[in-house]
Amino acid sequence: MKLWSYFDKYEELINMYMPKMGEGETVASQICTAVNKLIYKWFNDGDVFDNTQHMEGWANDLSSYANWLYENCPNCQYILNRIYEIRTESEYEDLLADLADLLIDVDSLAMLAHKPKEGSIYDCSGPFAYEDPNSWLDDDIEDEEEEEWW
Repeated sequence: MKLWSYFDKYEELINMYMPKMGEGETVASQICTAVNKLIYKWFNDGDVFDNTQHMEGWANDLSSYANWLYENCPNCQYILNRIYEIRTESEYEDLLADLADLLIDVDSLAMLAHKPKEGSIYDCSGPFAYEDPNSWLDDDIEDEEEEEWW
């Protein structure tokens, strides 16, 4: 895609609704923050919001952002659910672009700018999950330490 163009296309709206720090105090600011983080973390770090499927993510857990959007913006559930079928980077980028096109909308954000924030984008459980790709290292280290003890 064109996801880098997302930053140009939505720059004005993002600047209007996204807080300088945190997730903000309105649903509009939470939406902008969550969508922006999902896109930024993909391009900056190669992170995906559910690395238990076909797409392998790196070191950051983004599942909470996607779970918050899934819970609080039901109109985007069909887009987020595509993670279960995605197998390529370009398909994941298309998912993110479709998510931005749907949620970063002038009229919707203006309406949601008056609605107090719901929960937290940083702490929301739901259908999407993250598995630490290095968790097996911890198990191996513990096993080695136990062997040395005996």
